[in-house]
Amino acid sequence: MAHGVTNQPATEIKEPALGHKLALSEPLVLQSGATIESASVAYQTYGTLNTTASNCILVCHALTGDQYVAGMHPTTGKPGWWDGLVGAGKVIDTNRFFVVCANVLGGCMGSTGPKETNPATGQSWGLTFPVITIRDMVQAQVKLIDYLGVDKVFCVVGGSMGAMQVLEWAHRYPHRVFSAVPIAGSYRHSAQNIAFHEVGRQAITADPDWSHGNYLEEKSTPKRGLAVARMAAHITYMSEKALHRKFGRRLQDRVTLTYGFDADFQVESYLRHQGYTFVDRFDANSYLYITRAMDYFDLAQENNGVLAAAFKDSPVRFCLISFSSDWLFPTSESRAIVRALNAVPAKVSFVEVESDKGHDAFLLDESEFHQTLQGFIEGAAAICGLAADRSAVTMSAERTDASGRADTFARPRLRIDLQQAADLVPSGSRVLDVGCGDGTLLAHLKDFKQVDGRGLELSMGKVRAAVSQGLPVIQGNLETDLSDYPVGAFDYVILSQTLQATHSPRKVMDEMLRVGQRAIVSFPNFGHWRVRLAVMYGGRMPTTPMLSDAWFNTPNIHLCTILDFIDLCREMQIRIEHGFALDALGRQRRFAATNTLANAFSEQALFVLTRV
Repeated sequence: MAHGVTNQPATEIKEPALGHKLALSEPLVLQSGATIESASVAYQTYGTLNTTASNCILVCHALTGDQYVAGMHPTTGKPGWWDGLVGAGKVIDTNRFFVVCANVLGGCMGSTGPKETNPATGQSWGLTFPVITIRDMVQAQVKLIDYLGVDKVFCVVGGSMGAMQVLEWAHRYPHRVFSAVPIAGSYRHSAQNIAFHEVGRQAITADPDWSHGNYLEEKSTPKRGLAVARMAAHITYMSEKALHRKFGRRLQDRVTLTYGFDADFQVESYLRHQGYTFVDRFDANSYLYITRAMDYFDLAQENNGVLAAAFKDSPVRFCLISFSSDWLFPTSESRAIVRALNAVPAKVSFVEVESDKGHDAFLLDESEFHQTLQGFIEGAAAICGLAADRSAVTMSAERTDASGRADTFARPRLRIDLQQAADLVPSGSRVLDVGCGDGTLLAHLKDFKQVDGRGLELSMGKVRAAVSQGLPVIQGNLETDLSDYPVGAFDYVILSQTLQATHSPRKVMDEMLRVGQRAIVSFPNFGHWRVRLAVMYGGRMPTTPMLSDAWFNTPNIHLCTILDFIDLCREMQIRIEHGFALDALGRQRRFAATNTLANAFSEQALFVLTRV
């Protein structure tokens, strides 16, 4: 079964009702220093491991999830928690990938936890079970992956607490992970989240049936306390808008108020139902242990307060996904991770999905989320040679046609200013394309110049298109998010046809030359003779091939000419290394871009800039 693993650190336990269960043959030393002598990991697999063991996707579940990510759950009789995403022909396609999901250490669906029997006493662990952390959970998963014969996981993916596990994998085992997708998560638990967890734990321990953690031996269950804990947590998983849309102030099975404390409102009835059904499938002590593990997670603290140090020199390709209405793990938490990865710098993509469904959006049918995840997986798979249809993947940047001439394929022809910029970038350069669109230029530079390219783009649809090509692109605003990149991180920073649409061109240019050794800037020339004539004789704002938008619908804020731009560079003490004046057909004019004739006869210009 092994593919390159020299020793088997576990043996399979046959428990058909639980699926697969693995007994680790070596003691598990925990982060706290405690040891579990005989730990086990319950898990499920979907799909088939290929002959090179290169198609494994590890799915990490959230706080109240388990290993039954797809198919029918044996306890609830309902579809698995990510059944809409994982399966044959789905986003995580089990026809192509070998999908593994393990019940976390401390869980209650077969993995060693407080509910399981302590072999030293013959009774359930209860509160004698040692406190565990996210690191301990991942350590157990590593043992499982070893047993399955996987040296390097193609992708580790998970949401919420699952995102914490993904980050821990990338932190502790970067050379065993090709790609990582932390969804709706954070590098640490906030004070607010710790507070919510403490409310839940107090509800459980205040229930008399908890029996100081010995309820299994006492043949009781702290149902009321666990139900309240679930109700409180469930509120944090939804947005106010989602709650209002689903329930509002509608009454439950009545037309008037009862003036009592029964569930008058639908939202009350819903929360009670969530709480009462939860106790049938989850263990109260596991809830205590797992929430504590989340509270303790803090990658920055583990790295002397510097989050970026957790990912220094990481070879992992990251894709972070957040949701706009998630107030439990808000987008700001994901952006903090993105900033840290940029500082390394690592290959990172990021998308914020517009959704009003709150934190639970990662479990629901959110098409933009699904498309982003699928695009990233497809892009990463193509790089690894795991593309769905290898015949559709560009194996070379060029081919030869019937006449023997080389021409490009699988890539669109570059716009003339982009081609000019591409020609100026030396092979092997580090490049940041600001306002990169769908990644056309970055893909060209990767194919033809073998650049280490990154992108920044505001449109989520365009980011998704770029990510699906295996390009590391971040959804962000170039006027604010260039500050996330460290000084001198790139050889070239490219901004094409966008400077005139920014609110602060000076700030943008200054930031470009802070993070890059050189900047390449192209823009439409508002000093062209057609523009002048339109204003002078027509008395109207001009429209030209380069300025096609009507005045009331134009993105252009600053009307800049070639000479204006030269004056700005002089004022900012920016040196113009090269200037190119381009006509209506994109042809380079014979005169220099600094010539006054260029200002009259060129529809666009391109400059290469550096600091004086």
